[in-house]
Amino acid sequence: MKKISLSFITILILNSCASILNGERTSIKISSDNESEIVFKKDTLALNRKRGFINPIRSKETLTITVLKDSLKDNFYLKPKLSNLFWGNISFNYGLGILVDLSSDKRFTYKQNLHFVTDTIANKIILSNKKIAIMPKNKFLLYTSPLQFLDFFSIPMPTLGTEYFIKKNISLSAEYGFRNSNFRNSPHNISYLKGKASTYRFETKFYNNINLTNNVHLNEYLSLEFREIKSQYNDIISYRLEDNPNQDNYFTDDFATKKTVTIINLKYGLFVPIGKTFYLDFYSGFGVRIKNFNHINLEYDKSIHQIYYEDDIVFDFKEFKNYTQKSFLNYSLGFKFGIKL
Repeated sequence: MKKISLSFITILILNSCASILNGERTSIKISSDNESEIVFKKDTLALNRKRGFINPIRSKETLTITVLKDSLKDNFYLKPKLSNLFWGNISFNYGLGILVDLSSDKRFTYKQNLHFVTDTIANKIILSNKKIAIMPKNKFLLYTSPLQFLDFFSIPMPTLGTEYFIKKNISLSAEYGFRNSNFRNSPHNISYLKGKASTYRFETKFYNNINLTNNVHLNEYLSLEFREIKSQYNDIISYRLEDNPNQDNYFTDDFATKKTVTIINLKYGLFVPIGKTFYLDFYSGFGVRIKNFNHINLEYDKSIHQIYYEDDIVFDFKEFKNYTQKSFLNYSLGFKFGIKL
């Protein structure tokens, strides 16, 4: 019984995300629209639009921050909130780690980014969420999509894209990728087409009209994306007559396919600088995916034939579909790596 109890306690402790991964202190980034002084715990921090930091101890207590600007003085009160790691317990061992984290102040955090501005009408200092990050007109970016190159669930291919800002915070981008080789797992005996694939993407982005991160220094955007993936490949299927009781009497059919996938997405993204030269562009979105198939020299007829499916759990993007066009809900998640020119 003692061993069981000890094992249970060990499981609880090892799966308490906040207690293990959160430090005793948290970091709060603070900035201001002009020269100001931040008073916290009898310490004074001088800052301007360049951010400073304070490192309060995690606690259930409300923090008090005093901001001084010229002749103005205002107090701000930051209430504690449960950290993301505390809620992360839900996904591990049925949330048992929450029982441990509830006894620790490490479960708490505070708003991570504060930007103070002067309200000249009310003559007071306020906390602002209005973006101060700007993507300037005529800015030019060059990028690639690493996940496309490593997309072994579909058609891996290298891509190269550009993004140009036609106005402040508004950009147009274009991306192209190409693969000129046969695809893996091609058991066909006859080749009707040379295996190849290409993709292109056009996107319009609108930056800094949204602030889901509550960080005025981080560039966020909404975008409308149009993407198309074209591929052609040779393939083979086996089938039998639907009314034939002899299960072993199968026909083998070599054929070729021209496939087009059209994607239209509405996306949300984060532009994260890496130093002064490089950046990462993380994005996620929803839309529609339309698949079109044009089969060449295919003798299979779905009205009289039944396909033989092998017990193969390996994903194959060339898996035969007995329709010519179909629409699906599309979910997009990925990132781009680029350079600022």
